[in-house]
Amino acid sequence: MIIKDIQLYTILNSIGKPAIETQITSIEGTYALASSPSALLSGKRESQITKKIDEKTINSLINHLTYRELSQQQLDKILKQYLYTLGSDVCLSISLAFARLCAINNHCSLVEYIADEMSYTTKYKSPKPMVTLFSGGVHNQNEKTIQNIMIYAEADSFYESSKITSSVYSFIETYTSAHNMLTGYGQSSGMITKNLTTQQKFELISNAIQKNEYNAKLSIAVDIAAEHLWDNNQNMYCLENTYLTGEELFLLLQNYVDNFPVLFIEDPFDSDNEKLWSEFLKNNTNICIAGDDLFATQCKFLNNKLANGVIIKMNQAGTLSDTLQTVIKAKSLGMILCVSHRSVETEDTFMCDLAVAIDSDFVKIGGPRRGDRITKYNRIFRLERDRNK
Repeated sequence: MIIKDIQLYTILNSIGKPAIETQITSIEGTYALASSPSALLSGKRESQITKKIDEKTINSLINHLTYRELSQQQLDKILKQYLYTLGSDVCLSISLAFARLCAINNHCSLVEYIADEMSYTTKYKSPKPMVTLFSGGVHNQNEKTIQNIMIYAEADSFYESSKITSSVYSFIETYTSAHNMLTGYGQSSGMITKNLTTQQKFELISNAIQKNEYNAKLSIAVDIAAEHLWDNNQNMYCLENTYLTGEELFLLLQNYVDNFPVLFIEDPFDSDNEKLWSEFLKNNTNICIAGDDLFATQCKFLNNKLANGVIIKMNQAGTLSDTLQTVIKAKSLGMILCVSHRSVETEDTFMCDLAVAIDSDFVKIGGPRRGDRITKYNRIFRLERDRNK
């Protein structure tokens, strides 16, 4: 495809701060838009995310991309050269807008275009939505708690899974509000509470699951985000004002797995502590141990001896092509896939088409509150509905 024009605009993200939206126009006059999410606090292994945009560098990139015949991979290869000067937020928004425009010009769906880019025949498998119930950590003023406690349901469709998990969300929202525990909502629409320890949160969720008519289909998922619990001064993890060695954190997490219906744990340890990752995986082969900060959606970090699942966040990779290369390698290693939002979102729903295109096992959107989350639930509903026509 040949690009006629690229325009970068400012929009507002989910916390009311500026975000970049890219509009690309082809020489045929068709155009497409895309925007990129961002993190409240980036992981150590993430691609560079630059907030200040240099106009001279932007103009140089636009001149580099316009009036040339480009494929997705060719465009993304050029974008990679600018990743550390413009940042992944800008580069990804350009990459995704280009992909949308190619799909329009090729008269195919975005799902089909993404699958074609990785030479994959999608089965249009419905990903299971992972719904945030409780938020902590960097999602709650950097408190030293588990970042997200979530649930998911094993149902026949994304719609049915969402209906089941939403009923549990509403139950806990009503309960915590009635008992004066609910104080607000985190960036991913998880509930922020007072007077509830992590143990009590697990007990409350387990009780809610037992009371739900679909209890047999429900499981708990946890994002420890251990990298952000690590205290360099103490050389230990800090969780709820208690300092823990890696081995003590291991035992605590194993206790949660053994005593509650926890079947998914993300980032249980800091990315540098590979020994504990390996031991924890060997000890829990029947559940998903997923790497987010550990892998940062980059091929060079993937290792199925440390984790059997990978979190896919496009702006960690910086371009669509690099994201898909990570997906391809993860599939070849037999790893469980989970396409994920970021803590600071826009209304863009590209991640939903990606999740369906790659037949992701899970998708993390957040709690069913706020427009930036709801628009993503609704996008997958529509994709599922279109598939079943």
